[in-house]
Amino acid sequence: YCGDGHIMESGEECDEMGIETSECDADCTAPICGDGYVNVAAGEECDDGNEIETDACLNACRTARCGDGLTWAGVENCDDGNQINQDACTNGCQLARCGDGLRRSDLEPGDQGYEACDDGNRDDADGCRNDCSVASCGDGIVQRGIEACDDGNQVQTDGCLNNCRVARCG
Repeated sequence: YCGDGHIMESGEECDEMGIETSECDADCTAPICGDGYVNVAAGEECDDGNEIETDACLNACRTARCGDGLTWAGVENCDDGNQINQDACTNGCQLARCGDGLRRSDLEPGDQGYEACDDGNRDDADGCRNDCSVASCGDGIVQRGIEACDDGNQVQTDGCLNNCRVARCG
């Protein structure tokens, strides 16, 4: 019987006297990833008995985690399996977006989604605009501490000059 230390013909594949080992489950069967039994001694972190690679337990009997290269359904938006935080998938397994505070380095100017800057805030009057472009004179937004005005036009004869200074006599 299972647990007596002797392998019998009663369907036992192994018998370690009811003790789980790397070679034997406590029920006297060989540890197999996918059998629904977690054998920690055999290196299994989990074993949900299914072949769904996007749930909490991977098919290799490892617990799903950010960075494993497989997108955990309902938990992660992406998982590229690398440690590059400035690409399309952040190290937190979320899709990169303008305003997340991480400037994407995998795109070139002109590419859709390109970020010249990303300061992670919603303050359009600092050096980085909310659309992740670098603030500049003539963009129609006054940069605090840098520009006196910014009317967003190229009319040199109105109240705001093209260098973002207020027009004055002289």
